[in-house]
Amino acid sequence: TGIVHLVDKQYAFTDDDPYWFLVMEYVHGKRLGASKYRIDLELEEEQAIRLIFQLCSVIYSIHQRGKYHQDIFPDNIKIQGEDVILLDLGGMREAERRSGTIIFGGEMYSPPEVSPTRLRMKRFRALRKQKMGSFESADIFSIGAICYELVMGESFFENIEQSNQLKEYIYDYYTDPDTLKRMKKEYQDALNVAQRRIQRFSQALERLEILPDLRDALTRTLAVHPQKRPNIEELLNAFFPCMLQRAKAAHERGNWAQTLLWVRHVEQHFDEIRIERASQDADFAQKMQQHLLIHAPMYVETCLIRGIAQFYQELFEAAQRNFLKTHEILELYQDGYSAAQRNSYLLKIANNIAACLYKRQQPAEALHLLKSLSTAQGKVGQIIHQNVQVCSA
Repeated sequence: TGIVHLVDKQYAFTDDDPYWFLVMEYVHGKRLGASKYRIDLELEEEQAIRLIFQLCSVIYSIHQRGKYHQDIFPDNIKIQGEDVILLDLGGMREAERRSGTIIFGGEMYSPPEVSPTRLRMKRFRALRKQKMGSFESADIFSIGAICYELVMGESFFENIEQSNQLKEYIYDYYTDPDTLKRMKKEYQDALNVAQRRIQRFSQALERLEILPDLRDALTRTLAVHPQKRPNIEELLNAFFPCMLQRAKAAHERGNWAQTLLWVRHVEQHFDEIRIERASQDADFAQKMQQHLLIHAPMYVETCLIRGIAQFYQELFEAAQRNFLKTHEILELYQDGYSAAQRNSYLLKIANNIAACLYKRQQPAEALHLLKSLSTAQGKVGQIIHQNVQVCSA
């Protein structure tokens, strides 16, 4: 999910030479924007954060396969309620490819190192092969530019001219690093505007109570020099704690619908990584397994919170299924947490399953399960003892 699919049957038109066309499914929903120059949909700030997380999740899968999208702008993003679908895979390339093909993207969302002006086309072809570094960072900038506009209500580039000046600057810089010593006024003006906007963006993220690591990562997505941007793994690693924090805050307020919104996309991310873990590409499958092991506690906590929110919504059967799934995850990725963490999670999972059994009119089964946990200590032990008394009444 999260990305447009190709239809099974592809098409070829043959004249003197054959031309093959990749045919993609039609995706319903509203476009984030109807052009390459602006976002049209108005989203609440918290929905914007969830949207950017979903984009990062999709791009993570693409980048881990050694490819990059290279065409991320509002017209290529559709919104279906809370879900994001990334469109148009026609420009997707392998990251290691160093052809002279121009990267086409929305001028207001493409980074300084791509989509150069025509005057620099020949220089672009040469430099792209030799010095441009990681192409994945172009996708990162596009995500950052979209995030900036969603939060700030204006595009990151002041206008097309500023975008073009930064493209001119970056190509002069890579051709001759000493350019900085004789900086053109136009370049300096464009750089100053970019720096001021990055600073205001950071301040806005702070007002939104975005955690410092994520705030830093999001502001660095807009770095003029591609080497200074985070990779997609860094960006996701900063996003996970923020998503969980928002879920816990909604949980404390008793807002179960909001709690589910915050955990849903994180859980979906890990669920899809589990599916991709079965890939026949051994290197890719190993990356997916490692990702799951590193973030196993986050996966478990996300599922636990979802189950608890469902329980308080009186969706006891759904909650019980989710707690059983959480136990399965705990067993699958045992190397991802310490023995103490594992025991703590086991107690919480079992206690919550017992609560679901009791609510589903199975007090005997609930009592049997709770008694098996009677040696538990601390706060969880107290809760289990109280639940035993309830089931015994």
